[in-house]
Amino acid sequence: MELLANEQQLSVANGTKTSAEGWKVTTKKGRISGVGVSVSGSGAYAKMRGDFSFTLKRMESSKTYNKMVKEYNISGGVRGFFSWIGFGTNASTHKTEIQESFKEMASSEDVEGTVDIDMMVSGQYPNVQVDASAYILVLQLTDKQGNETSVFSNNAPADNTGAQDASGNNLPTSDNNSTIDI
Repeated sequence: MELLANEQQLSVANGTKTSAEGWKVTTKKGRISGVGVSVSGSGAYAKMRGDFSFTLKRMESSKTYNKMVKEYNISGGVRGFFSWIGFGTNASTHKTEIQESFKEMASSEDVEGTVDIDMMVSGQYPNVQVDASAYILVLQLTDKQGNETSVFSNNAPADNTGAQDASGNNLPTSDNNSTIDI
């Protein structure tokens, strides 16, 4: 799996790219090799179907993360957690818990997983063909020593998978029945 350029980074008031002191958190798209489709034009949909195996660390391996999801009603998966961290004052209010969850995720065992992509993909512009490839959203954690760890979640797979063009731009999807299994 190839991790593509940063999709989003969290910014706090001082302009740094961190979610909690000593950690930088970024969402990245892991491009799924060999799972793609060509589609022509806005509103025209094509079926994208295929699977891909990977080995990464799992967000749910963190007891602190699981506790936070229940306690603070955080939406599932990478997208939900990343949004929650960046919402209002959550990053500063829950800094200690977030740091602990990052440490637990980074030190957890790698797990093998499979992404089964099953969605409809559309182009963005009329009469323009686009080559779409599938992606899985991962959380890139970087500690203050510069060590990087990529983590995934098998919760909310429709929110954590999608399609992109060759430039990494998100493409419209519908009927996303994709699954992420471990």
